[in-house]
Amino acid sequence: MQISNQRIGGLIFLLLSAFYGYFSYDIPLFAGAEYEPFTPRTLPQFLALCGIACSVILLITGGKDFRTSVKHLVWRPAAKLLAAMFAYGLLVNWLGFVLATIIFLVVSFRIMGETHHKKALLVAVVFTLVFWALLTQVLDIYLEPGQLWHWFNA
Repeated sequence: MQISNQRIGGLIFLLLSAFYGYFSYDIPLFAGAEYEPFTPRTLPQFLALCGIACSVILLITGGKDFRTSVKHLVWRPAAKLLAAMFAYGLLVNWLGFVLATIIFLVVSFRIMGETHHKKALLVAVVFTLVFWALLTQVLDIYLEPGQLWHWFNA
């Protein structure tokens, strides 16, 4: 098998998805929730399975005509995105899901080279609000509004 940047990315994504799926079993369940069709573990486990499936497809089909080495890959944007994800994980409890996700998406778009700031902000706001509405209104999942919200409403 030839090594390509698509296959390296697929392998990294496979490892991340596998770890994500493994640690999804650490999410606590309410008493009796283990018999429910939808639990707090369901969505993370589904996302992990989708990530594993996509990465396996990428490993099988990715980059048959293109060879590269690890040192020729562009690591700076990947490192910046990892730092942004780490910061998001730290800030989501303080800022709340909506504000932290909007900021994370705008910063991620900027890291990936998006130059239209208004378009990036619009996409981030619309995506976050639709996803928030799906989780809270349709699936009835409680999302903590964040310490900042409680501080302003005190």
